[in-house]
Amino acid sequence: MQVGVIGMIVIDGSYGEGGGQLLRYSVALASLMGIDVRVVNIRAKRSPPGLRPQHLAAVRTIAQLVGANVEGLFIGSMEIVVKPRGRPRGGKLEVDIGTAGSVSLLLQAALPVLAAATDMVALRVRGGTDVSWSPPINYFEHVLIPLLRKFGLRVELKVVRRGFYPQGGGIVDVNVFPSYPLKPVEIERAGELREIRGISYAANLPRHVAERQAASARDALRLAGFGDYLSEIVIDVETPAVGPGSGIVLWAEYENGVVGADALGEKGKRAEVVGREAAEKLISVLRSGAPIDAHALDNIVIYMALAKGRSVVVSNELSSHAETAIWLCEQLTRTKFTVLQEKGGVKVAAEGVSYRASA
Repeated sequence: MQVGVIGMIVIDGSYGEGGGQLLRYSVALASLMGIDVRVVNIRAKRSPPGLRPQHLAAVRTIAQLVGANVEGLFIGSMEIVVKPRGRPRGGKLEVDIGTAGSVSLLLQAALPVLAAATDMVALRVRGGTDVSWSPPINYFEHVLIPLLRKFGLRVELKVVRRGFYPQGGGIVDVNVFPSYPLKPVEIERAGELREIRGISYAANLPRHVAERQAASARDALRLAGFGDYLSEIVIDVETPAVGPGSGIVLWAEYENGVVGADALGEKGKRAEVVGREAAEKLISVLRSGAPIDAHALDNIVIYMALAKGRSVVVSNELSSHAETAIWLCEQLTRTKFTVLQEKGGVKVAAEGVSYRASA
């Protein structure tokens, strides 16, 4: 991070994992903190580098919310300047990513800003709900949102239509209510494992695809010794979609936390492989004893920075995405994080800045 001669903060978009998350979080945090920011070397470690359609959608959405002036917003751009000018207002908002770009990744950036609005925001997003390299929308719904509610984030989500690669076309409705100041959280010990649940879905494919995914996941969980905790794995073949696709999301609810795992179907990949893959991911997290999985940690770092007071969480591992998010939050909010490696995982703590939405 550098500070220019006129006080603008410069963020190197190639830092750490150097992907789109750094860009999205930079714009979100700058908008909340009222900071002019220049992001350079955008997605420098990706091929192709620079802004892609899904990143344009995220930046445009946040800029629209806070009346920001934005420079450099075009496909392939390696540098943007964002100058926020106000607090989000309530009302209805529609965002069309225009491709199979991830709805979940757009929400990752937009939710902290939407929660600062003067009134409830009803957001409809069109794009990819179940695509590679991003959390499936049901993971967002059943793992991330319950964790965010622990901070006091008031949000509701409904999947109207699924969208798969390459067509996209999914629709997700989200209602976000004013939520600041956020509460700090302490999620260090998982406590009692209460149940394991899931949703196995297939769209424009035979029902047996979803059923076989679920059966394979159940078999793997039972074989690993978690059969007593297995509850319902919902078979969803009713939610409409653009194009064919399938996948499964599993989550385990603890006394003090929730962890999840997922796998996507693809052409030539047997349904049994999809179900077993998701189950093996979940089993790995369950055996660590951590109350939060690594993908969830990526998403809650920003809320730890904004909360009122000290938050402490334990995850099974610290991903490069989480490391980058921690670094960025320290630059733009001045929050100080501590990271301690522990047996079976990592402990992350932060003294939040007690962010309050200004008038």
